[in-house]
Amino acid sequence: MRSAVKQAIADLIPELEDHLYDVHPPPDGENEPLYGVIALGEDVWKSSWAGYRQVVRLRLYADRSDLKLLDRWAELLITGLHRKRVSGTDGNAFKLHYLGVPEADKLDSVSGKIIRLMRFGVYQPQASGAGSNGVPDEWLQTLTDWTGDVLGDSWSIYHTAWPAGREDHAVLWRMTNCETKMAGASMFEVRKTFTGHIASLDSADEQLMAARLVEELGTQVQLVLDSQERRYLSVAEISSDMQADPILDGQLKLTLAQRKMRSPEEAALIRRVNIHPILK
Repeated sequence: MRSAVKQAIADLIPELEDHLYDVHPPPDGENEPLYGVIALGEDVWKSSWAGYRQVVRLRLYADRSDLKLLDRWAELLITGLHRKRVSGTDGNAFKLHYLGVPEADKLDSVSGKIIRLMRFGVYQPQASGAGSNGVPDEWLQTLTDWTGDVLGDSWSIYHTAWPAGREDHAVLWRMTNCETKMAGASMFEVRKTFTGHIASLDSADEQLMAARLVEELGTQVQLVLDSQERRYLSVAEISSDMQADPILDGQLKLTLAQRKMRSPEEAALIRRVNIHPILK
């Protein structure tokens, strides 16, 4: 992964070609006007659907007179690497996510250069939501299929967990809660809550798609669970948080409901009948 990140940086900033080092700067760094140092952090477990996240730390070194150049480089790296697919030498692709600048620029006492630290994250899921061999929940599969029909081929739809090489425009649905409520002596209601993640190349596109899915689900009377058995799901509630992290948190919260009949032997029996005559 390190070599792939180096190449992606060099493609954006040709001046850094052959001037990107691993972990530590070169011994004669004070003689180089501009260079960078890349360090990979440990894998940190984030969630069952996002897997692990590894942080790539990039330190840019420049003379004090080149602060404007550092600003231009940082802008190029953010726009050029954030949410962009990078192909490794082994053929596997991954996406970089800009995580911000954790500290202010500082002076390196050894080289006398200004150091700017930038961080990018790489998510490495344990399992693929699209290629999982496990059978998904019936409701979750229905929701995934419905989303694919609505959005078309331009969007990839996953369930349960993000795949390692997800597409540039992707939606992930995962089930987060399930409960039942009594709806009468002979009927009960099943409710399942789902979280929807919308990941694209920019946040504006994600917000537009989140609004579209909220509207589509809001106007959807029922989702067909099984047309032959005439089983359907009702949309009980749908909301969105446009500021939520698309990978870790998800922007959509959806509750689906279905009413079912209780078996006769489980239904409450009538134990007593009281008749109150109306006397005039």
